[in-house]
Amino acid sequence: MERYYFDLYNSEYCQVDDQGQLFADRQRAGLEALRILQDIARDEAPGAEQLKITVKLRDAKKVQIFEASLILDSAWT
Repeated sequence: MERYYFDLYNSEYCQVDDQGQLFADRQRAGLEALRILQDIARDEAPGAEQLKITVKLRDAKKVQIFEASLILDSAWT
């Protein structure tokens, strides 16, 4: 098991993970980053006209190894 850190960014703030979570490999940690991204989007997207959410994944050495972003643009016509 290796420790991975998930840093969260959106248009208003960033949250740096200083505790991390244990995963068997980097692929499982990457899937967790995508799940986190989906959860945040579900919570923040309703009513948002513009939204950008990014999850950056760091390994045990705290080196960034993965990044996933979601961008939402919505407008009435």
